[in-house]
Amino acid sequence: MPHRPVPAPAGLVALMGFLFFIIGVMTWLNGPLIAFARLSFSLDENTTFLIPTVFYSAHLLGAFPSAWVTGRVGAKAGMMLALLGMAGGCVGFAACSAARFYPGGLAALFVTGCGVTLLGITINPYVTGMGPFHTAARRIAIMGLCNKGAGIIAPVIFGKTTLRTLGSTTRALGVTTDPGQRAVLISHFAHQIVIPYLVLAAGLAITALSIRFISLPPLHFHVDEPQQDASRPATDLPRSWRPQLWLGAACLFLYVGVEAIAGDAIGTYGDHLGLDIDNTKFFTSLTFCMMIVGYVCGLIMIPRVMSQLSYLAFAAAVGVILSGGAVLTTGMTSVLCMAALGFSDAMMWPSLYPVAIRGLGRRTLHGTAITVMAVSGGAVLPKLFVWLATTYDFTIAFGGILIPSYLFILSYSLWAARRDAPATRERLSGNPVTQPPAL
Repeated sequence: MPHRPVPAPAGLVALMGFLFFIIGVMTWLNGPLIAFARLSFSLDENTTFLIPTVFYSAHLLGAFPSAWVTGRVGAKAGMMLALLGMAGGCVGFAACSAARFYPGGLAALFVTGCGVTLLGITINPYVTGMGPFHTAARRIAIMGLCNKGAGIIAPVIFGKTTLRTLGSTTRALGVTTDPGQRAVLISHFAHQIVIPYLVLAAGLAITALSIRFISLPPLHFHVDEPQQDASRPATDLPRSWRPQLWLGAACLFLYVGVEAIAGDAIGTYGDHLGLDIDNTKFFTSLTFCMMIVGYVCGLIMIPRVMSQLSYLAFAAAVGVILSGGAVLTTGMTSVLCMAALGFSDAMMWPSLYPVAIRGLGRRTLHGTAITVMAVSGGAVLPKLFVWLATTYDFTIAFGGILIPSYLFILSYSLWAARRDAPATRERLSGNPVTQPPAL
């Protein structure tokens, strides 16, 4: 008989939630780091956006190696290695910032991104396998609340510590012409990241050591796959699942890219609209406040009011409307439309990921690696956004990327819902599903 997932104990849920919070801290510091690097390393805008590019590129290059590591050493050891890797990346970035060595800082961010990739591959299948498929989006949404809660807290703490003198230093540099005084101002500002990042590294290392003493249950997957052909390699994905997985990964690529623009680039967006720099450094938290609202709505509505695919279609449609609103308005209204995209983005990973990996069984780690590779959209789309913005108006570049992306996700959700309809009707009627659901 195939394994039927049962509700996970509260301790496991709490641990997974805390690890998703850590992923959120490491991911959503990229937005404030852009403002920090622009001043600390004396960079232009295009060069500073190498920060999300390098960080998210680690997901593309590190996904399959991370899946291999997890398969070899197990989930617990994989979690520990991921946390220790992130700690090392934090130490490296602090040291390179103090030395004002930008290439080294980017290398440290790549190490951090690899650690986040490894951690994501070890914990995402756990959350999906904690219960039945049709409620997977709710479980991942709870993890998303933890992740995006970090997206609210981390930028604020970073802004109050590392970026506390961003505005005053920028103004002082604007009236200072002496090279020596300018170097002192920039050096003092760059050193403000050292203590916060060393504290963060220590916390990550302590968490890694603590997991050593925690007992984790074996990892099970939803087994909705046909009889396995023993002659086929484990990495060979069944032909009937390829559209579901690869189109789902394409949606995840676009979703992560637009989320990175709405979260990481919103401060730069506000700067270009002429808003006060001392306020724009906190705009990332506006996006994540709206994400919290989106998660709460998703938890309330899925599956009581609508299925996870129906909610995905609703969220994508709202994304199209808000993107258009940002293009057609100006000033703070345009920024608020951009921040409100957090509502649309919130439930996209919870809805897309379980659909993309559904029925992969023992191939779930490989499917997860493909979906994690899609996180590289956070490297490509923000960079494309900045490149387009150098030729066109910022709002035009913004709408030209986001509106087609949300339309693609909307189309996928409607397509997947049509394919899922027979299995859904059978489940609701109480009859056993004799064939694997064909999403």
